[in-house]
Amino acid sequence: MREQIDIIRDILDKQLVDRDHTAMGRVDGIVLSIDDGAPRIDHFELGFVVLACRLHPRVEQWLRAIRTRWSVRKSARQIVPWSAVQDITQREIRLDVHAIETSAFDWEKWLRKNIVSKIPGSGEE
Repeated sequence: MREQIDIIRDILDKQLVDRDHTAMGRVDGIVLSIDDGAPRIDHFELGFVVLACRLHPRVEQWLRAIRTRWSVRKSARQIVPWSAVQDITQREIRLDVHAIETSAFDWEKWLRKNIVSKIPGSGEE
């Protein structure tokens, strides 16, 4: 008997953690593919743009317009392949990746470089 999961209950909005148990964000979107007539999870999507689309498509259009206006080149949508999933628990989804090496950590890296490092006593030299 195959294990079945309820995508909404068991995956959507769950906390993603890496090998070292570092929080990487929450699952904001799920992309399915159809293999042999049965839908399968292809990958997760993270990012405010994905969450905005869930709220209302116009919010996503508004964010896209802002990105275009401000010349933001980097996508605000991060992709995590289903193949990276190690375990799904009641509270989190454990991934076989290092968070610091993924695009999900780009915002934290930017904050550390441009904001935190400028704060006296932050420990950043």
